[in-house]
Amino acid sequence: MHVIALALLQVSVPVARPPLQPPPQVELSAPAPLVILARDTPVELMAPTEVSTDHAKPGTRFKLRVNKPVVVNGRTIVPVGTPAYGEVVTASASEALGVSGKMTARLIAIRLGEVEIPLDGQVSAKGTGAGSAGMAILFTGVAGLFHRGNNAKIKAGELVTGFVAHDIALDVSGPSPRLAVPAPLPVSVAPPAPTAQ
Repeated sequence: MHVIALALLQVSVPVARPPLQPPPQVELSAPAPLVILARDTPVELMAPTEVSTDHAKPGTRFKLRVNKPVVVNGRTIVPVGTPAYGEVVTASASEALGVSGKMTARLIAIRLGEVEIPLDGQVSAKGTGAGSAGMAILFTGVAGLFHRGNNAKIKAGELVTGFVAHDIALDVSGPSPRLAVPAPLPVSVAPPAPTAQ
C-alpha cells in the first residue's frame, strides 16, 4: 500500500499551461504637428479696394488680404490671398478752404479658415492739400472758398505691414490649421483640513 502511494507520488502529471503571449500592444497616437506662429512675425497685406474718408467712418471695417505667404520652418502656414481685416479708428472728411481729410486705422486679424490670428499695426493717411494752384485761387477770388481738399484714403493695391500680436500655436495635421488646444492639467485636490475637537 505504501509502495503504491509512493509510486503515485513520483508520477508527475504535466499541467497544461497557456502559451506565452506577448503583452498587448498599446497604440499611442502621434502628437499632432504643431507650429508656433511667433509674436511680431511680419505679415504683408494689401488693400483690394479703396478705403476713403469720403465714406469711411470710425468703426468701419475694411477688407485686406495677405500679399506674401507666411512661412514657418519651410512650410507655408498663411498663404497668399488669405483674408484679413482692419478698422477705421478716426476719420475726418475733406473740407472747404483746401482742408484735407485725415484717417487712422488699425489692423485687427487674419482669418485663416476658422482661426483668427490677431494683428498689431496701424495705418494713417492724409489727403493732399489744394496745392499752389488752389492757394492762388484762394487769394485772388471767391472761387477759392469752394475748393475742397482731398479725402484721405488707403488706395486699392496699397501695401501695409502688420505683426502677429502674440504667439499662436496651430495644429497643422488636418486640411486647414486649427488652434492647438493644450490638454487640461490634472487638478490636485488638497486634503481636508483637520477639524478642531
